[in-house]
Amino acid sequence: MSIKITPWVLMLGLVLTSCQPTRQTLTSLQISSLKAIDLEETLSRGDELLMAYSLTTLDANGKAVAVINGSWGVQETKEGQSFRSDVFSPIEIPLPKNGKVVASLVLVEIDDYASAQKTLAEIKKYNDYIKIPAGLVELADVALTPLKYISLGLTAAGVGFKIADQLDNDDILGQNSTELTYEKAIVTPVVRVPLTFKNKNFGDSFHYELAYDLTTRTVRLKPSPKLKF
Repeated sequence: MSIKITPWVLMLGLVLTSCQPTRQTLTSLQISSLKAIDLEETLSRGDELLMAYSLTTLDANGKAVAVINGSWGVQETKEGQSFRSDVFSPIEIPLPKNGKVVASLVLVEIDDYASAQKTLAEIKKYNDYIKIPAGLVELADVALTPLKYISLGLTAAGVGFKIADQLDNDDILGQNSTELTYEKAIVTPVVRVPLTFKNKNFGDSFHYELAYDLTTRTVRLKPSPKLKF
């Protein structure tokens, strides 16, 4: 028995095809903990902290394609004080197939509170991921420090390098970058990154323990039906 394919059947098939869900892989960064074991400020026994962090994705050819920024602070911190994950806002970005994501983080002790508040306000304006303009893609071809990755993200957002310069002018307590490939993210969907920032600065010692999680998940996206003739 032969089946007659009418124009209406063909059109229905095209509609159903266009409605088929697609998949997208997403990677998020969540600060899971921060503990101030020893503070840099010995006279006030308190530090004013700001944390800036970002996720930058690169495609299979190693070209930077998108970035998202996050921040926390300005927070007065006492010795022995701990912060749990619920005070830190997570960020999330699509992870290209066969590409990778670079997580970058900088913890800063603030010298100028008013200036730091402006810095924080600017970063918080951009809470969604941004495609990196072609002119900035080449910047990601060289080995970048965590602060430079954050600079890349802020520049892509149209804020410019001045904010990153402000972070650099304060006391950087520690910085970190972690690369996660698509292949590893699929095999190990949750990667915890423990960090220790410990040093001396002009005779004052400091010691901070923190950790963040990189979590990868695959979601189903269902595009809007489109009629094709």
